[in-house]
Amino acid sequence: MNSKKDLAERRVYKRFEVQEGAFTSLRGPVSKLGQIMDISRGGLAFRYIDTGVYPDSSFELDISLSDNGFHLAEVSCKTISDSAIAKESYSSSITMRRLGVQFAELTHNQTSQLEHFIQNHTIGEI
Repeated sequence: MNSKKDLAERRVYKRFEVQEGAFTSLRGPVSKLGQIMDISRGGLAFRYIDTGVYPDSSFELDISLSDNGFHLAEVSCKTISDSAIAKESYSSSITMRRLGVQFAELTHNQTSQLEHFIQNHTIGEI
């Protein structure tokens, strides 16, 4: 059985909790908008509303901040995990999912923007 500790020890990059207002949008035939939960130099996780339509295993996404105009576009990635999130309230009829993605090869500019994002728009290491 894999515990969270085992998973953390296998990760190559440290993960950071993201400030409020950070979003990602998937490009392609299945478009999704989600709130970023955590990020690293190797990937990110975000929550989205479950509509019963799921992204392909490989796609591109954009990373945006709602308050300052930051926008990192066309990041190639692949799905690592996609799972339901336990409901926080029994009165909610909305089901949320958590999608974990791994970044594919980033351009030099994308890497610089990602590092800027991590240094300036995260709360702390998870």
